[in-house]
Amino acid sequence: MTMRNLIQVVCAASAGLLMAACNSPSIRVGGAPEASVKNCVAAAARELRVPAGSIAVDSGSTPRDGVYTINLKVGPKGRSAVCTTDENSAVLGVVYKRPE
Repeated sequence: MTMRNLIQVVCAASAGLLMAACNSPSIRVGGAPEASVKNCVAAAARELRVPAGSIAVDSGSTPRDGVYTINLKVGPKGRSAVCTTDENSAVLGVVYKRPE
């Protein structure tokens, strides 16, 4: 099972399980700490006004200066969103991506 599939299964189960799974050291996306992943899912649920269970972590990257970018798929249609965190896992922002 890939990390993406695991997170999707956990997200589908419940938000409570998601938070527990995201605390696991085995869930890291693109070098982002697990706390960043957990905080992004929680912030995306609040900002985008969707249940945390409808958010799947897609991928991530670590650009320069300790800023982590985590790509998310939101809702049943998998609308793309992006979340950024700093080196302390504080969420800097969450936005939907423009359709390509």
